[in-house]
Amino acid sequence: MASDDDLDGEVTLIQGLKYGLGLVAFGFGVFLLLSMLEGSGRGGRVHWIIAALYYIGGKWTAAGLFWLCGVAFIVLGIRTHLRDRE
Repeated sequence: MASDDDLDGEVTLIQGLKYGLGLVAFGFGVFLLLSMLEGSGRGGRVHWIIAALYYIGGKWTAAGLFWLCGVAFIVLGIRTHLRDRE
């Protein structure tokens, strides 16, 4: 079995940036998708979690949850990196 960084229990800088930027990009994609669905007037199908978040607070809430999680991963990665440098 290959060595896996995910098993140590801490978020490294590279992991934080990778997961954080991925979630921010995914949130941006969700925002664009929901904007296009609103503009088309035809509607469409999305995952039930995204649909529930959209029903609660619109496209900003649906995308904002992913943005918030992404920023949290980035902050955790930077914090762990700065703590390890000391």
